[in-house]
Amino acid sequence: MGKSLLLMSGGLDSSSVAFYLSKKGIDFDCIIFNYGQKSARMQLKASKEICRKLDKKLIKINIKHVRRPFVEGLWLKPHEPIVHRNLVIIPIALTLAKERGYEEVILGTVKEDCEFERERFYVIKKLKELAEILGVKLSTPFAGFPKWLLLKIGIQSGLDPQLTYSCLLGHKYHCGQCSQCRKRIEAFKILRIKDPTVYLS
Repeated sequence: MGKSLLLMSGGLDSSSVAFYLSKKGIDFDCIIFNYGQKSARMQLKASKEICRKLDKKLIKINIKHVRRPFVEGLWLKPHEPIVHRNLVIIPIALTLAKERGYEEVILGTVKEDCEFERERFYVIKKLKELAEILGVKLSTPFAGFPKWLLLKIGIQSGLDPQLTYSCLLGHKYHCGQCSQCRKRIEAFKILRIKDPTVYLS
């Protein structure tokens, strides 16, 4: 099998997938996007550390200004400026994979992700069809897994959760209140293991 391209965010899910793939001996590089999200800097920091630990290449795509028309005129700027960000970043990843010779793009999405973006399943399904047209495979191997189970797999594969970053706010420490922080807290509780994360509240 040829080389794969893993979408990275530095969070529990993509980091767990990275360690799992590495343990399985799968050949892959990682790609991370700055599309104007508040947590972009911390996501990049975490992703760099994960890739350093695994000795994996990290491809950085900076399209931060794409957020402007999505938040223009809004009094409260959203933490995630593009709700359907997969429609923006995955086609870019697929195009890069096509032109650079990657056979597969891997997305570490889990079951809980659809709670925030209800159309996600159908969007990913159509993007998989697009990938087929390009001759690239779009894989979501853990889409049916709950977050806690993927975290367990990641830890069993050697992941240190302290290296990861999940918070939407993008501060040095996790806020403990945003949707991603709450899902992170819940995953550790279900696993009944100590959560090493520093939370502001």
